Parts: sequence; structure tokens; C-alpha cells
Amino acid sequence: MKRRRLRELAADPQFIPGVHNFCDRWCDRCPLTSRCLTYALEQEADAEEPVSRETGNRAFWRRLERILREAHEMLDEMLRERGIQVEPLDAEAERRLLPFDDDARRHPCALAATAYAQEVAGWLEAAGPRLRTRGEVLAGRRRMGLTRTDPAADAERLRDAAEVIQWYQHQIAVKILRAAGSLAREGRAVEASDRADADGSAKVALLGIDRSLAAWTELLRQLPDEEDGILPMLAALCRLRRELEATFPDARAFRRPGFDTDDAEGA
Repeated sequence: MKRRRLRELAADPQFIPGVHNFCDRWCDRCPLTSRCLTYALEQEADAEEPVSRETGNRAFWRRLERILREAHEMLDEMLRERGIQVEPLDAEAERRLLPFDDDARRHPCALAATAYAQEVAGWLEAAGPRLRTRGEVLAGRRRMGLTRTDPAADAERLRDAAEVIQWYQHQIAVKILRAAGSLAREGRAVEASDRADADGSAKVALLGIDRSLAAWTELLRQLPDEEDGILPMLAALCRLRRELEATFPDARAFRRPGFDTDDAEGA
């Protein structure tokens, strides 16, 4: 890209400063691509109009938010009914924040997130054929009109759920590693920029956990025979969310540029 064009893009007031710093890098599902300089630089040669894609992406996240609200209402009760206890990752977790290590990979939350990603990989490999079968059944019902429910909506929700689980499978751990790493340098005062980076990264991880919980709940609704495999995923994410919120108590309140501010209405 020519320097002149680069300067023009950088000076364009439509771009939200720092919006890319605390995103989940899911550009294909982002409602703010038209306001992101990083995306513009990466897609300068792309002829697709980002605003039209953003409209569909907002609808995608609204669907997921509805599922998330339903999940919050039923998740704790469902786990209790099945005798699944969400124990803390660490016996002292209720009394103190989990310690930071010079190697953020040894942080308990990072280890738990990595273990979750491995469990997801195993589940997806084993359940892949059953997910495809479910999709084929819904397509058949839609063609023949053999159901009172909306098979097209169920198929869309099933696709969304699988997509969300796969996207955040590894990214939760990646964001936790960044958050822990920002505070892991022993023997120095924590700078405000490090604290902001830690809280912002932890918030992205928490959002990934929230969305993954919603997605797993939708899979459980549509695939009740998979309960034995799905419930441990839900319990692991509930446990990780609780510990991450205890470790980064200010993360939920962190305001990400664009996503949590007034820079982009409706994002």
C-alpha cells in the first residue's frame, strides 16, 4: 500500500482509535469492521462493502444474546439437577486472587482454558457426524413441512452454536494468557497501561466464555442425547468464568473502544 493512501486511512475520522486492541479478531462476524483501521488496512483490496456485512453480523449477535439470556435462566438449575458441582479451580480461590507467575501459561485460569480447548476438540471430532445428521434432519423437515416448529431457525441456531464454539475454543486461552502476561512481571509496579491491557483482554475472554455457554446450551437443547458430553463443558466454563472474574474483578466494567462506548451506536 502506498504511503499516501496509508496516511489518508489513518487520518479518516470514521475509524475508532484502538477498536482493534480488545476485539476477538472475528472480523467475519464483527459489527464494527467499517470503523476499524486495522481491518481497512488488511482489506484495502477487498471489493466487498463492509457495512452490508455488519448488518448481518448484528443480527447474528442478537440471536446469540437471546440464547445467552435463556441459558442464564436455566444453566445453574440444570447443573444442580444433574448433581454437577462447579468447584473452584483452586482451594484458596474464594479467599484470594490467583497468583501470577512469570510464565503466564502456568496460571490456573490459563491451564483450565487450555484443558477446555482440548476437551472441545475431542468432543467435536466424536460428535461431528451427529451434528451433520441433525442438520440433515432439519433440512428434511423443512422440505416436507412435517413439523410445527421452524426447522430453518433451528438449523440456523445450530450452525451459529457450532461456529461460536469453534471460534472461541482456543481464543479464550489466548486472551487469558495475554491478560495474565500483562501482570506477570514480578518485581515491578503495575503500570496503568498493563492493568488496562489485562482487564481488556480478560473481558474479551469472559465474553468468549459467555458466548460459548450460550452455544453449548443451544446444542444441548437440540441434541439432548449429547448431555453426558455437553454438561462437563458447561461446568468447566462456569468454573472458569467464576475464577476469571475473581482474578480480574474490574474486567467486566472495562469499556472497549467502539464496542462498549458511544463511538458506534448499535454495535
